[in-house]
Amino acid sequence: MIRSDKIDPRAVDHALDGPLPGQSLTNSPDQPYPWEQPPEFTGAKQLTEKIFFDLLKPENLETVTGLMSEGTPVMDIAQMLLMTGFQKGKMNPDMMLMQLEPTAYMLLAIAEKAGINPVLTRDENLEPDDVDEDEQEEVLREVENVNKNSIGDRGRFQDAKLAKISPTSVGPDIQKQIETLDTSKLKASLLQKREDNKSLLAKKEV
Repeated sequence: MIRSDKIDPRAVDHALDGPLPGQSLTNSPDQPYPWEQPPEFTGAKQLTEKIFFDLLKPENLETVTGLMSEGTPVMDIAQMLLMTGFQKGKMNPDMMLMQLEPTAYMLLAIAEKAGINPVLTRDENLEPDDVDEDEQEEVLREVENVNKNSIGDRGRFQDAKLAKISPTSVGPDIQKQIETLDTSKLKASLLQKREDNKSLLAKKEV
């Protein structure tokens, strides 16, 4: 579950974009909301590629790496991205759940390329520095016997759990592009932010 007191300020706009209870009952049939219409994407491969290329946009890449470096769980970010896509009519609820694994994998792989030790879920209760490289690699290559994602007891997307996070969820083309992804500028930007934060803390302590 995503608690409101833990949501990063940069995600608030997306969090507030969702439909209100009963909103579809009062909306004009002549002006349906995007999520009330047939989804833009019905093929999983095409949608995964769309999400990936959207993530690679410089402004989006900077945002998600910034969130992960600050300890925002990967699953929270993946869920917010997919919920936003659903609200914009990009996918239906079933496809949204199907995209959770590839989206989480792409975020984890980007984090690895950027030198970030990410928090996977809130249940881990770990800070980024508490996750070593071996644990990160284990998450990336995790293979389980269960082959389906699942929704929690409350039946909400926010409570969805992954049975596995595998590179095969994105296909070889995306894997190759991730391997060759140039993150030198991102690393430099993240390093500068850390230095700036240290300077601010030092000034406060004086």
